[in-house]
Amino acid sequence: MTAVEELSGKVAVVTGGASGIGLALAHLFATRGMSVVLADVDPGALAAAEAELRGTDVLTVPTDVSDADQVEALAQATFDRFGTADLVCLNAGVAAGGVSWELPEKTWRWVVDVNLWGVVHGLRAFVPRLVDQDDGHVLLTASIGGLIGSPGMAPYSATKHAVIGIGESLHEDLRLAESRVGVTVLCPGFTRTRMNDSGRSWPERLGPPPTGGLAPGHPQLREAFLARMDDAMEPDDVAAAALGAIERDEFWAVTDDAVAARLSAHLAPVLGGRVDERERSA
Repeated sequence: MTAVEELSGKVAVVTGGASGIGLALAHLFATRGMSVVLADVDPGALAAAEAELRGTDVLTVPTDVSDADQVEALAQATFDRFGTADLVCLNAGVAAGGVSWELPEKTWRWVVDVNLWGVVHGLRAFVPRLVDQDDGHVLLTASIGGLIGSPGMAPYSATKHAVIGIGESLHEDLRLAESRVGVTVLCPGFTRTRMNDSGRSWPERLGPPPTGGLAPGHPQLREAFLARMDDAMEPDDVAAAALGAIERDEFWAVTDDAVAARLSAHLAPVLGGRVDERERSA
């Protein structure tokens, strides 16, 4: 695998590209002279994002990443238009939370379908094409929540832990295949996005959305989440960290400077062979 050195004239694909980190990535790629394929479940937001990127070669493709056929259609549209994809950012994600045992099944299904299956569908649609051309890079948007779980966020944390595991396996699969395709896993901390308003993309197939937004029935969890946004990072800064890691062909792109100490403390019982004091003996 080789680092991505020259981006001008190359093609980036971004799912969840009409807002938040995805849109920030698109703007950054545009400044580097890349063509951009934007995928999002919200056609109106896609149109607005395309207008923001006026002057850039942009292809917008309305895409529900939980649908394998739509993601395959996204890949086909990309290669039909540009003949290649150089950087594939599987970034689409949603958040919903509450006390884990009280969450309705449809909430779990929605988060898993988007955050986990969206990545699986993206890999299946794009990676074979990248391997065939023996070039390219895959960016998977995970989260600090994929390294350390948080109260009230079980579905989100479960899927982001899974994305990190997929990224690690993908990296090793490509290495064993002697492929030049690279992989980076982005683990942002709290970021000023519309993640707290994920319900705007709730699918009709699951019936009416649960009431209460991010943390149904537990407003204190929602308040704690919103309080953390006071010192949250800007999407542009997260995008810059991601691109830096991609250009250096680094696997990890972690934006929270404090995560090393937190992760060390979190894993100390595992690394030291001790049982965490929170564990109850059988």
